[in-house]
Amino acid sequence: MQKLGFTKSQPAVTGRPAYPPKAMCKLFIYGYETGIRTSRKLERETHRNIEIMWLMDSLKPDHKTIAEFRRENVRPLQKLFREFIKICNSWDLINGEIIVVDGSKFKASNNKKNNFSRKKLDDRMARIDEKIKNYLDEMDAADKIEEPEQTANIAGLQELLERKKKYEGYKKQLDESEGNELSTVDPDARLMGNNRGGVEIAYNVQSAVDDKHDIIVEYDVLMNPSDQHQLSRMAKKVMRKLKLRRFTILADKGYYNGADLLKVKKLKVKAVVSKQKPSDSKKLSEEFHTDKFAYDAETDTYNCPAGQTLKSPNSKGAKRRNYFNKAACTACEQREKCATGSVKYRRVTRSQYAEIYEETDKRLAMNTELYKRRQQVVEHPFGTVKNTMHGRQFILRTRRKVCCEVALFFLGYNLKRVLKVLGFKGIMERLGLLLSLFLCLLIWRGGFPTLRRKAPPESLVV
Repeated sequence: MQKLGFTKSQPAVTGRPAYPPKAMCKLFIYGYETGIRTSRKLERETHRNIEIMWLMDSLKPDHKTIAEFRRENVRPLQKLFREFIKICNSWDLINGEIIVVDGSKFKASNNKKNNFSRKKLDDRMARIDEKIKNYLDEMDAADKIEEPEQTANIAGLQELLERKKKYEGYKKQLDESEGNELSTVDPDARLMGNNRGGVEIAYNVQSAVDDKHDIIVEYDVLMNPSDQHQLSRMAKKVMRKLKLRRFTILADKGYYNGADLLKVKKLKVKAVVSKQKPSDSKKLSEEFHTDKFAYDAETDTYNCPAGQTLKSPNSKGAKRRNYFNKAACTACEQREKCATGSVKYRRVTRSQYAEIYEETDKRLAMNTELYKRRQQVVEHPFGTVKNTMHGRQFILRTRRKVCCEVALFFLGYNLKRVLKVLGFKGIMERLGLLLSLFLCLLIWRGGFPTLRRKAPPESLVV
């Protein structure tokens, strides 16, 4: 516990000893695994839950102590998750050949009413100005106003002025930070779209899951709702934590980005990513969609479905190149189906990342059966955390503390998976082996002087 950086892991020389970090960690891991997360609820469970009494050796910390431990050990609790991944790796529960990456939105501890953009602030201040004007007009129009009514009007006017001053302060904060939105309760939370077609204040949680036993090996928390540019980042984290050199990574079309796919290729990681549909106009006939135009690398031209050749006047070093054939389109009988809008000829654009897109599409076509496993591997952990472990919304605030909550959620999920795969007896046998190896090393290094050996035991040679 001291090596992981937990506070008060060594008892003080004087004074009353603190609650052991091991016991507090057991309390939090049990709480997040069973959906009991707040410090007051955890405090109540220490008095009535027999399982927690057994885990805690009948210790009963109050809610302030519980909350303070989590606040002071944000980083060590995240390291605890990674230590368990090392154990799973040593137990051969992680294959490291196929890693599946996906993201999901988790609600933040910030209401939508406490999230402001410049447009929202301007609209509210305009309505306040209109109400203030109505107050003043009513007071000027009245010849005689009774004292209670006049006092009420003045109090209402004062409240509006204070609210306007508060909104002006929010707008000043937006201008100073050069951001697009401001959350007053959780400053790192952002407005994001959800799968139900609405929006909510949330975080974008990324997870990387090994396909052997569906164990989460890495995670990240983003303030950006988009998954683009995150595939290479997650691949680097997995390579560094599991010390892998070659593996295959699966992801959905949200990660389909040329610059990011190129970075993944430079890492020598095979990316199987679903292709995004081209943004063709609805007026176009399906047979003339962009993906129906075949590129010829030898001649650097495109062949259209009508059999015409499209060339590009741009240099090969350009980031985006346009291919077209005005003469052929003018004489083509299919022009109305193919070319829409004010431009009367068809133009196909090829980006600088077209080659990596084509390579990724080809790899997807060759691994369709493998890609079908993506959803059942990576979506299941999110569903378990949100529904079974009651983790739809975070209770901590700021990205730094939310990362701690995600680590505890995923550690609880991994414990469920390991128990499902190995069973109770299997886990205890492996823990017993670890303890035996530890004692052997301790004896060899002189931990017990009376049993010290001059040479390591034969069982440790491997």
